[in-house]
Amino acid sequence: MKLADYLFENSVTPTQLRWMLGVKCRSVIWRWLINERIPRTKMMKRIEAMSGGKVTRADFLDPRSPTCARVIIDDHGEEKWLLPWSSDKAQDNSPFESPHSRLSPPVKRALQILDGRAWYTPTGKFLLDGRLSDLKRIMRAANTELNRRGAKPIPYPGVHHPEDDQ
Repeated sequence: MKLADYLFENSVTPTQLRWMLGVKCRSVIWRWLINERIPRTKMMKRIEAMSGGKVTRADFLDPRSPTCARVIIDDHGEEKWLLPWSSDKAQDNSPFESPHSRLSPPVKRALQILDGRAWYTPTGKFLLDGRLSDLKRIMRAANTELNRRGAKPIPYPGVHHPEDDQ
């Protein structure tokens, strides 16, 4: 369960969570809520204990928006999450960016093609089949899938394409 969903379902505000966990900076809580950051191990254990095990590290790695969030597309075509605690002023600010907004179109396409096999985490790491991976492996996996479908591969620097040998 996403941290934001846990808070929403239990009528806890981000400020209350901040006091419960002893976090000094409110932006840290917001970064956790919008999947921009993952809590460190010590804090993750406190969150798991506080939530009765309902919020785990895996929930922070899941790129999907919380169910309590309203997902909007901004003027640049980027996805933003608006949480129940967001003020009107905050709705126009960039802290609600999706982690994917920093990715190039070819990388976004590769993640879309791999449909759940590959993730870009809020901390800037890539996962492929649940394991840390580098971008070249992600691109190769996407191109392998495209090749299997008979589609043209995604051109990407440093990634070899079988059709280049012909």
